[in-house]
Amino acid sequence: MNKIKYFTRHIAISALVVSLFASCSDDFFEAEMGARITPDQHYKSYEDVDLSYLGCKAHLQDIAENHVLVDGLRSDQMDITEYADRDMIDINRHELTSDNKYFDPSNYYKMIININEMLPYLPQVLEIDRDFDSLAFEAYNGLLVTLRSWAYFNLVRLNGEVAIVDADDPSKAPEYLSKSQTLDRLISELLPFYSEEDIYRYDIDHYVLLGELYLEKGDYANAVKYLKYSIDGPAFAQTGSNIWYMVDNVFQEESWKNIFINSEDQNTTVRTKVRYSFVTGQGNTLEQWMHQSFKPDVKPTAILIDAFKNETQQNGDPADVYRGLGASYDTTASGDYFINKYSIDTELPHGADVILYRAADIHLLLAEALNRNGESALALALLNKGLGGMTDRPGEYSKWSANAGVRGRVYLADVTADGVEAIEDLIIAERAKELAFEGKRWFDLVRVAERRIKKGTGDESYLADKVASKFDDAETAKLVKDKLMDKENWYLPIPR
Repeated sequence: MNKIKYFTRHIAISALVVSLFASCSDDFFEAEMGARITPDQHYKSYEDVDLSYLGCKAHLQDIAENHVLVDGLRSDQMDITEYADRDMIDINRHELTSDNKYFDPSNYYKMIININEMLPYLPQVLEIDRDFDSLAFEAYNGLLVTLRSWAYFNLVRLNGEVAIVDADDPSKAPEYLSKSQTLDRLISELLPFYSEEDIYRYDIDHYVLLGELYLEKGDYANAVKYLKYSIDGPAFAQTGSNIWYMVDNVFQEESWKNIFINSEDQNTTVRTKVRYSFVTGQGNTLEQWMHQSFKPDVKPTAILIDAFKNETQQNGDPADVYRGLGASYDTTASGDYFINKYSIDTELPHGADVILYRAADIHLLLAEALNRNGESALALALLNKGLGGMTDRPGEYSKWSANAGVRGRVYLADVTADGVEAIEDLIIAERAKELAFEGKRWFDLVRVAERRIKKGTGDESYLADKVASKFDDAETAKLVKDKLMDKENWYLPIPR
């Protein structure tokens, strides 16, 4: 019932904010009775700030479902069915055009422009409403800057460059920054919100985002620092507790699926989620695209299904039985496979929430950074049975006794390898299974491919080989591989 109450309030808030922010280029807000009010007239109270912030955040609902679809089709996790539309077919074959309806960047920029409109008026509310004190002021600054940074980060990963909208004058021509320039800029904007007291935790955790930015940049020591800090959580920093964002035994084995049921209640494993509700008319279309109850447009690839089937349990039995069949995917009576992850939650309001960050995701990012930072033993421990069973945990991990490991909590046998790249291959393969259909795979492949090309390790075809392998038709596989051998084709065209 709490979920329904939340959505009832949220949809009312969204409706109000849509009326306020009806046009990104409009300088005025539309009042309820048709009067025109300026931003300085609107921002008078804590409630005004809260409503406007939730309006900015509401754009995530439009962003998240397309993000999941595009990631799956561009990577080796999804393939099309006979019901797919032309735009889905083009994405799957990497025929990328800026008018593809699933590539629309406007929702990112609507959110960015709305945030830019809000930030200058927070000091005004601080002076007017005594309930909006300095702590609230600092918290909303962090919320807004982090959400904007997340939007820019995803845009630059999609496009290879990003158009930075002038925060003071959105009518000015945007400034285009390269990926490297964008990473540096976003890091500089987020670092002022770092606190050793760990006072604030935002909807999108700025420590996770800093860790990802540094990982993308190739600064592995800082990636380790901030990713670990994000896992430790405020309870760890303040009391030494080890309950926050651990890959622990709460979601082990059969209960792994519970992560995706009422995700807003899974506070120790789900860090950031985008909520949907069919009850209040805020459902998403993921189930319609994926589930056999409809005419699904997309399906899991044979490559991914085989990855689950070819796993080994700790007792030697085959298959990843807790994350594979019946969880991430399922099969019809006639043997057709379909994506099931967004249909696990059958409780009202049954909204197929999209999770942006959760504990296992962050742990595997940390493992990737540790491995590249010369700490491969710790990386393998996080990947396998966790740090909880280590008798020689480093001091900074002394409180991680609850850590069960990504593979350990779903009863899979340990995996090991020699060499940084071989261990990295294990980590990225594990992310493919643990985070299947959660919008992570394409970015993982690009990040590793760019890293290896830069280091000249001879893996120029790393990404192209993996994506091309999902096609049964040799001609299509060759066509896609040839395209992806050109790094320019890894990024979506930007409408100008």
